[in-house]
Amino acid sequence: MSDPAAAPKPARSGRGVRIALALSLALNLLILGLVAGAVLAVGPRGGDDPRLRTLGLGPFALALSREDQEAVRGRIDRDALRTERRALGASLLQLRQALLAEPFDRAAAEAALARSRAAAEALQGQGHAALLDQIGTMDAAERAALADRLERALRRLAGRDR
Repeated sequence: MSDPAAAPKPARSGRGVRIALALSLALNLLILGLVAGAVLAVGPRGGDDPRLRTLGLGPFALALSREDQEAVRGRIDRDALRTERRALGASLLQLRQALLAEPFDRAAAEAALARSRAAAEALQGQGHAALLDQIGTMDAAERAALADRLERALRRLAGRDR
């Protein structure tokens, strides 16, 4: 009979590998969400347009009327939007590669996150400019109605966090 003490112990995954796998899964789900959001025209709540959320409009995506949503989308430079979305996706893929590198390549991960942040800020800048341009076309009554819908949207979003 063989000596049980002499038998090699099975290799165990290190904590870093498990963390990297979890982050990889999270990134893959994030990319899937971005792609699904870009493909879908309207979110599950009817007025919540994922394309507007991608532009950093947050609760305004819920508060804008359908006509105003269309107008905001129409104000966006589609080529620039496509470029920034591609840059965001590419930076997330680069981050994934940095997470899988052994040893962990912090500098590559940091650079990928910086590129991701720059692309997200560019998208948000486009969205905010288009939103402000659209709000600039509204009269006082339309802005007040938007403010009321924004307040309701914020209450709805706050209720989800409970």
